[in-house]
Amino acid sequence: MRIATAFCAAALGVLAGCVSTEQSAKVNADWEALNAKRPQCAKAAGITGQYSVTTEYYGVSVVQVFQPGAGVSAAQAAKANACMRAE
Repeated sequence: MRIATAFCAAALGVLAGCVSTEQSAKVNADWEALNAKRPQCAKAAGITGQYSVTTEYYGVSVVQVFQPGAGVSAAQAAKANACMRAE
């Protein structure tokens, strides 16, 4: 068990450590919800073309952040990001 725990900590520690099945399910559910919400937020921000999103993991929390550039202004990215954070 110690070897498995050490391997888990070493191999997955960079990706926010080892998580339980319940935590993994929460991360997956959050990620899917954000993916479903993303097109609506892009449209609400006036983003009509391609855009870039960064997915960030904080333990069992998932955040997707619109990036300005390539046809997306900083104001559009900020508006889309505010939409993504809204409940």
